[in-house]
Amino acid sequence: MWLNEPVAGAVHRAATVLLTGVALACSVLTVTPLWAKAPARACLNTRYSMRQLPFLPTVISQSALVAGTNEVSRPVVWQARTGTRELPVPKGFKSAEPVAITPSGKIIVDAFDAQHRIRAAFVYSGRSTVAVAGEQTFVHGASPSGLVLGESVPPGAARAQAVYWSNNVPHTLGLCCGGTLKAANRSGELVGEAYDEQGRYQAFAWNLARHEPRLIGTEHYSAAVAINDAGDILVQAGRAVYLEQGGRLRQLELSATFVNTARSMNNCGFVVGGYGPDSDRNRGFLWTPQGGFQDLNTLIPPDSTWTIQDAFAINDRGQIVGRAVHNRDEAGFILTPVSYEPSGSPFGLRGDRPRAP
Repeated sequence: MWLNEPVAGAVHRAATVLLTGVALACSVLTVTPLWAKAPARACLNTRYSMRQLPFLPTVISQSALVAGTNEVSRPVVWQARTGTRELPVPKGFKSAEPVAITPSGKIIVDAFDAQHRIRAAFVYSGRSTVAVAGEQTFVHGASPSGLVLGESVPPGAARAQAVYWSNNVPHTLGLCCGGTLKAANRSGELVGEAYDEQGRYQAFAWNLARHEPRLIGTEHYSAAVAINDAGDILVQAGRAVYLEQGGRLRQLELSATFVNTARSMNNCGFVVGGYGPDSDRNRGFLWTPQGGFQDLNTLIPPDSTWTIQDAFAINDRGQIVGRAVHNRDEAGFILTPVSYEPSGSPFGLRGDRPRAP
């Protein structure tokens, strides 16, 4: 059994209340509208300009607000106009990593003690820091409507349960043997991974209108990484990556030689991640419906001294953040799409004056 029956009714009632009140402002997360779909120009397979960041970025918002960690494991935020700002680590914790940015620009972090035995999630809003309700909370993402997605350990339980928070109130899905939520779309479909009695995990989707898990595929040891507003679901299973579209699951043609790790997907259906024999020799990739699998290092200026090793997130503008090696040192970066006027270009395309999309 994947669903704990005694809590199914409670989840049903909680989800019904959520659907009728999801547009209301809450004390932790203030919901603001996003694009209904990605801008058309952002969905063109293109080339990128590259900018170094003074920290390792992990997430990027639709408005290009970037968050990540610096060299001493403290959370930082960055915008092109204002630069970098360090956030305080919550009291009692040693380090914190940004894991999500809400539609209104609030930063969600997972914080850890020095031994990484105690963890808790927090929301930064202006000068205030609010703990996400629950024990051993661990957040993976935030939905377009402002839901917080992740897991926590219920009182008296031994395993973490898949949880979403609305108005900082936790709603447990009631999976029989534990799980976590990682992403959600505008239609109220949540995705993540669920465990069975044998400790195997499998990608699943949960629709707030149906109130029950739908397992994705037949492979054990898989996880749903992302879902976009079209309902496309990105699934990681071992060294392979799959995409579910319209209920049909297909494997993406990525590197045939190395392990492929998918990290993020936007509303254009663009997928980013890394591939390679190990993390030290990884290379970042972009997969698009039009262009298929591409090494990101082929999409930046050919005279660049960067080697992109991993891509962690992509927004609906097509901007990508991740990790690279630059002058033999590890550094963070942000890629921004550029297009070109007709004529010769350093990329071998036509054009010599880049313009922002």
